[in-house]
Amino acid sequence: MRSPPPTSHRPRIRAARSEERDAIIAGRAAALRPFLGRPPDGHGATLQRLLRAERRAAGSGVGYDAARHAALCRLLAEVEATPLPARPARHEKGRHPG
Repeated sequence: MRSPPPTSHRPRIRAARSEERDAIIAGRAAALRPFLGRPPDGHGATLQRLLRAERRAAGSGVGYDAARHAALCRLLAEVEATPLPARPARHEKGRHPG
């Protein structure tokens, strides 16, 4: 039985960026905003779904984009930091006071 040939050391692949990381992420976040939909209440759920898909892609290594992942995290943080609009007060039976 033949033994496998000795493994040679492969040089590491280095990435080069033409832009700064924050500029790339801000650009991706701006590009994703129109696709979130209209109601701000639903943005959190949409972003959670997109982040789950991105994490699955990260685990498999297929279709993963680190800048997109970071942009989605940034958008989710913005949505969670924004207070929800005040809703009108309701009577205990569900009717408007007045």
